[in-house]
Amino acid sequence: MAHRALQLLANEPAQRLNGALGAAPQRRIGDMKAIFIRHYGGPEVLEYGEFPDPVVGAGDVLVKVAAAAINPIDIMERSGLTKDFKPVSFPGVLGWDLSGTVVGVGPDVIGFSIGDKVLAWAYHTYAELCVVKAGFLAKVPDGLDLVEAAALPLVTTTGNQLVSVAAEIKAGQTVLVAGAFGGVGRSAAFTAKELRARVIAGVLKKQFVAARRLGADQVVALDDEDALNALAPVDVG
Repeated sequence: MAHRALQLLANEPAQRLNGALGAAPQRRIGDMKAIFIRHYGGPEVLEYGEFPDPVVGAGDVLVKVAAAAINPIDIMERSGLTKDFKPVSFPGVLGWDLSGTVVGVGPDVIGFSIGDKVLAWAYHTYAELCVVKAGFLAKVPDGLDLVEAAALPLVTTTGNQLVSVAAEIKAGQTVLVAGAFGGVGRSAAFTAKELRARVIAGVLKKQFVAARRLGADQVVALDDEDALNALAPVDVG
């Protein structure tokens, strides 16, 4: 499922961005700044320079990027570990998370206007500008810093889908969320609660007191063998 999600999200934007880089040293109109790669490898393959601006189509929103998060999938993609099911077309811009400001709106977009502060699970986010399908955008709540907002999209989407799609949690079920104090785990716990499941937050002993603020029905220390042995059977975990 994860492989398919990556393919569906990446294919169309990838086709738009994979034009040739200009050879001229001066910046041209229509060239944004971006971090891109020309081949797979370690951090040393990352380059900073000019890259063609993305093209806005129907249903698209153009975002001026304020911040882009770095996730494990970025490292896997850069190193070539995902090339068998989602190869990078070189030169390619990486990145899956962003926050920023709407600077352009394509035809058929409803609910977003120029000037809106947004976050998104997108693709090619290591850039000044990024085209995002409106359905992958959300407005940033007042009071949430844009840099902090950039860390949310991928982890929250992953946690949500693990519970609602992969596990298909139902109301009344008891769910043990391991790693509930992390980003993905918190999202999974919140989603399970919204689905009216009974949620047990599995954390480390050192996280136990703070984890009580997550809103779970019960907290258990996964590194406490006695506590785990005393845990009643769960429906999902």
